[in-house]
Amino acid sequence: MWETIARTSDVAGIITFIVFIATVLIVSSRTVRYKRRIRRSLERGKGLCAALIVSLKPGENIRGHVETYLKEKGIELVPAGFKQGMEICEIDVEGVSLDTLPDLRKKFIAEKRWLTSRGISEVHLFYEGPVATAFFLADVLNNWVPVYIYHFNREGGYECWGLLTESLERMATEEMIKEMSKDA
Repeated sequence: MWETIARTSDVAGIITFIVFIATVLIVSSRTVRYKRRIRRSLERGKGLCAALIVSLKPGENIRGHVETYLKEKGIELVPAGFKQGMEICEIDVEGVSLDTLPDLRKKFIAEKRWLTSRGISEVHLFYEGPVATAFFLADVLNNWVPVYIYHFNREGGYECWGLLTESLERMATEEMIKEMSKDA
């Protein structure tokens, strides 16, 4: 009887050891795989920017103006899939209303997910449309990568008004501190 118990405990010990070794191998292979994925996503996103063009006015599209502005600034435009440069993403809708706003928001979220999957490190937002709609869409971009907002000035073309997530008051205060520290 004791012999049977001893053999059973030996078999249980061997089975436990095999399960332990299998678990260690599975966990270590997953760890290596996850580290590799993280490394690839970080390498893929290095220096990759996107110009997000949103045109919501019927019959108008600002893509040509934006491309001209970016080329004048010496920014290299690249097709999707490149590791460096700036790729252009566009949301072009022929007008917006309260009825179409939920679908537009879904499009915006889908574009954000796609950009996130690409490893985008910053976004330059060029927007043409109703101001009220901009508030609804800005909520989607909040607490994400740095999003620079551009305003079209009829006389001088586009100008960057700052980061979406930063308050203009804070930016003005920082500028004032920089100016004061230069003089001191």
